[in-house]
Amino acid sequence: MSASVYVGLDIGTTSIKVVAINKQLEIVFEKQYAYEYLTPHKGWTEINPDIWIEITVKGLKELFQQIPVDTVKGIGITGQMHTTVFVNKHGFSIRPAIMWNDNRTKESLPAIKQALGSRKNSAHLAKIVSTGSPLASLLWVKGHEPESFQQIYKFLIAKDYVKLKLTGVYTTDYCDASTSALYDLHTEGWSKDVQALFDLSPGLYPEIRPSATVIGNLTKEMCKELNIDQSLPVVTGTGDNVASTLASGSFDTMQPLISLGTSGVVVIPNNQHQLKKIGKNVITKLTDRDEFIITQGTVQAGAKINSWWLDNILQTGNYTKEQREIPKELLGENDVFFFPHMNGEKTLFANPNLKGAFIGLSLETDRAEMYLAVLEGLAFGIRQLFEAMKNDERPEYFTIVGGGAKSELWVRIFANVLGYPIKRVQMLQEAVHGAAILAIMGVEGNFSFPIMSEPQLIQPDPVIIAKYRQRYENYLRLTQQLLFFGGDGK
Repeated sequence: MSASVYVGLDIGTTSIKVVAINKQLEIVFEKQYAYEYLTPHKGWTEINPDIWIEITVKGLKELFQQIPVDTVKGIGITGQMHTTVFVNKHGFSIRPAIMWNDNRTKESLPAIKQALGSRKNSAHLAKIVSTGSPLASLLWVKGHEPESFQQIYKFLIAKDYVKLKLTGVYTTDYCDASTSALYDLHTEGWSKDVQALFDLSPGLYPEIRPSATVIGNLTKEMCKELNIDQSLPVVTGTGDNVASTLASGSFDTMQPLISLGTSGVVVIPNNQHQLKKIGKNVITKLTDRDEFIITQGTVQAGAKINSWWLDNILQTGNYTKEQREIPKELLGENDVFFFPHMNGEKTLFANPNLKGAFIGLSLETDRAEMYLAVLEGLAFGIRQLFEAMKNDERPEYFTIVGGGAKSELWVRIFANVLGYPIKRVQMLQEAVHGAAILAIMGVEGNFSFPIMSEPQLIQPDPVIIAKYRQRYENYLRLTQQLLFFGGDGK
């Protein structure tokens, strides 16, 4: 094998993916390694971050057994955003990492938001801080484990800890920095107001670098661990949503992206430095020259509602059969509504206690109507997010990626609920592929997507669009009622 190969790593919530691609975006190695995180108390999610290191080393060893090291030119990395690792001056984790989906800080959030809102330059952070945010997690350790807090030399996001072990360098990227609630979106640096408000030392913060910047090479110790005799450059990397956006080509087209994974994410890119009032404004400097911002919002439950309904309620693994039995003529005609916010909501309602609901059930309601309502519910929730965060310019189409995008029925529902064509990415579409592309950009200095066949566009039906338009208006009215009657979980 003589063609240059680039490695991507994705430190996911429940698995780590390792991939190798060439500049034509052809996959030459791909493997996924599952792991479990800890739930030591109700609402807590933690992990020993060295599990990531063990799995990453295992994956890279397997890769180098199949691919000659002299063909590998660089390593890129991505991963779950917000998950916070607390590292001492020797580079060791001093306690389990607090994950992005941890809820232990929900009682302290009002006070954090009030403090942030008390200063003009930090008021915008009050809108984005949430349970699982690095700021909230740092303050929890400071308040509940002061001895541990005193040992912290740096905080790092998940991918950055893995990168530290690979290279010995403490860095993060603009994506993970700007979504931490510790960063000033206007000055594009760590917020001095946050440091003053919460008495956080500037020394706690890692250096921020563009995502495609080569920040160092594999250490001699890591090369020995991997049984390779050639050090390799490693780039800064980025959060998984930015990496998915890069892999989908959305930075080239500036069209919105929907990711149907564990959570349902709407990503709206712009290159005009437009800061939106709703959603997280993510600075996405891939290189020093970039001015990209993506605005992202999340339906926490995402495509997980599909597996919840089929695995937990219907107790069937035959997803295809269940979807096939939904009559096509039922699209836009369903009497049943489903409210998809089953495990809290961060973007539109900032309510970690929000729960889901079925509405419109009758004695005639059948299995197909309830399942369709589940699929439609996420589409309505995603549309509500998009409407709150959209650019001034109308999109030409939406791109959908993630596990949920494999369902043609669900994609058709999205096309008709949104009223726009849906592009399904036929080749690389995952965050791990975006990580490998960052390695190409960092080592080669540039990257252009190879010419491919025309993408598949699923067109909406004007008749069904009109039906869903009315159902969406009903969904919005029902949402207000649910928020008023017990949406706070009381």
